[in-house]
Formats: sequence, structure tokens, C-alpha cells
Amino acid sequence: MALQVSVPEEPMPLKELLPLAQSLSNAITGATVREIEARGGKISCRKGCGACCRQMVPISEIEARNIADLVESLPEPRQSRVRERFANAVKRLAEAGLLEKLRQPERWYEEEGYRDFGLKYFLERIPCPFLEDESCSIYRDRPITCREFLVTTPPKNCRDPSHEVIRSVKLPISVGPALAKLGASDDGASPVRWVPLVLALEWTTANPVPPSNRSGQELLGELVRHLTKNKNPTVAEPGADPGT
Repeated sequence: MALQVSVPEEPMPLKELLPLAQSLSNAITGATVREIEARGGKISCRKGCGACCRQMVPISEIEARNIADLVESLPEPRQSRVRERFANAVKRLAEAGLLEKLRQPERWYEEEGYRDFGLKYFLERIPCPFLEDESCSIYRDRPITCREFLVTTPPKNCRDPSHEVIRSVKLPISVGPALAKLGASDDGASPVRWVPLVLALEWTTANPVPPSNRSGQELLGELVRHLTKNKNPTVAEPGADPGT
């Protein structure tokens, strides 16, 4: 698969790299789906099956800022409805005793592990703020984690992952963790940094956009280096570690 891109030599905001990362993720998943279908397999994911939209969706800090901008651009009264869904999700997480840990990922990651905590989150059945009629209302702008989540087992299995077997698809390269490793510091030194999608609005408010000091070429080179270290991962199942 060949991909040609042009990036500026001058400093470029990290967010401007997101469309490229999305296109790359689409190309990788598309090629993987075609390969599976050529072998007689079938991807189960379909519009109207929103079970996975109740998972804890980890997104990169770049995507968290993009989600906040997207919500800000929505016309009224749709914007208010979406913001209310974000607020309701936070309220339900607080009532379930999961919110503070979700705000401090090092706590649940080290104390419980991603899978165990992710399953607790899933069992609360909290829908993504963008889930409407069991379908993604921002499909074109959906997070890379969502783009890279594919299963070949029956959709009914996804409704109860603690008891049913879910067979997820292995991608040759995972773009999500590579994008997350670019981090908010914009210096390339940060470890992988995930933001739970339902906390994207509050996280963005608390973390102003840092100044950019790297050129587009440097950012692209950094992304490519991270991509080469993320070969042959397993796409996250409900409660599975999204990768580091």
C-alpha cells in the first residue's frame, strides 16, 4: 500500500495531522477487510449495532481536541443535546464509582488492569454521546479506535462480552496508539496518552492547546516511527488494552 502526502516544513499544529492519520487508518482497515472477505470471512459490524458504542473508548489527545471542536461547531439545539449526553455520562460514571479512576488512568491501569476496568465500564451500558438510533452520528469523524475495531463473531456476542467469545480482527498496523504517542506536549517525548472519549470536553477545557514547535515533516516522521513499532496488534475488545 503506497501513500503520498505533503506536509509543511514550518511548525504545524498536531491536529492538522489527524486527517492523514484517519485516512491511513481507513486504508489499513479497508485492506484488512478485503483480505478477510477474500478468504471467505465476514465482518459482523453493521450500522444499527451499537453494542461497541458502550465501551470505554480511548482516544488520543489530538482526537479529544477535535471532538471538542466538533461539538462546538454543532448548531443548536443539537449542540446542547450532545453536551447533555456528555454530562449524563459523567454523572452515571460518578454514581457507579468509576469517574475518579477514569480521570486518573494510572490508578485503574495499575490497580485493576485495562481489561477489568473496561469491563466494569461496559457493564454500566453508558452510550457514547454521539450514539443515535444505535448508530454513530459522527461516523466520518469517529475516533481511530472505533475505525480499528472489527469483529467476525455474531453481533449478539458483543452485548455480553463477559460471557460470550468475541473474535476481534488483527490489523497489520494500528494507527491509534501511534497517534496517541505524539502526546499533548508536542515534543515527541510523551508516553502514549489516552483520553476517555466521554471526558474529552472536560479534558480539553483543562488542557489548553500547547504551542507547536515541530514542523509538519518532523511530526509525520514521528508518527511513522511510532507506526513501525505497532505492527500486528490485536484490535481492542471490550475491556481489552488498546496498546501502548
